Amino acid sequence: MTAERLTIDDLPAARYTLFDVTREDLPAVIVVNEALLAFQHLDIFRWHLRVTIDARELAEQGMPTPEESAILFEVGDEIESIVLDGRTSLGAPNALFVARSTWNGLRELCFQIHDPEVADAALKKLIASGSHRREWDYRMTDDPAWTDASNFFTLFPMAEGWRG
Repeated sequence: MTAERLTIDDLPAARYTLFDVTREDLPAVIVVNEALLAFQHLDIFRWHLRVTIDARELAEQGMPTPEESAILFEVGDEIESIVLDGRTSLGAPNALFVARSTWNGLRELCFQIHDPEVADAALKKLIASGSHRREWDYRMTDDPAWTDASNFFTLFPMAEGWRG
């Protein structure tokens, strides 16, 4: 399968699994798209996009207060929508949602991307709008083996050593 032939029907229906874990002795709440464990077309979405949103109001151990969490969801939902609504030049889906993590004063959103220019242009436009209520940044890297995403998938006992 190629990106040109990919349709929304070819993508696995998202299934989310929630994990409460400890990372560097601090609590972390992570939501992972479990459906991607069986996704076979890693080469089509070879770019890893990591968006980090800085939390301002923190409770214990670096976790956001309930009010701050609501703001982080608002900002994150806007970013997620822009990234997932992106399409390739032929109208195919350009991104897959991998995971959302909250830890140590940060909300992190992770995606796998087909065309990095589409995602980059959308995120730059959102940053330029100045409409966000929290500071955020992003980094996109070429990751054909989904090495960065695999960190999330290893949370599943059945996926120990997952490499796609």
